Amino acid sequence: MALLADGVTFVSDGGGKRPAAIIPVRGADKVLRLFAGIARKVRSGSSTLVAVQPIDGLPGFVTREPDGLLQTTALDIDNGRIVAIYVVRNPDKLRHLSPPLPSRH
Repeated sequence: MALLADGVTFVSDGGGKRPAAIIPVRGADKVLRLFAGIARKVRSGSSTLVAVQPIDGLPGFVTREPDGLLQTTALDIDNGRIVAIYVVRNPDKLRHLSPPLPSRH
């Protein structure tokens, strides 16, 4: 919670092909509840860190999700707090990441 700005915004893009929030989620409490809900639903597996790298000029990372597909997460940070989280799950927008990126953990 301390890392999130009060007005943090979470935006995700599944392209209609993967689960994602349809509208942006705004506010630290709502974003935390969203992540708690996601954590309850994906207990069957966890994502694997593939690479830590800039995503569209922002600090970010690439993960391989339990279903085997890649996802990117970019963090917009201002004054040491996350003001926006951008997640791309749409496989059409992640084709440029294939073949799989080397692991960096």
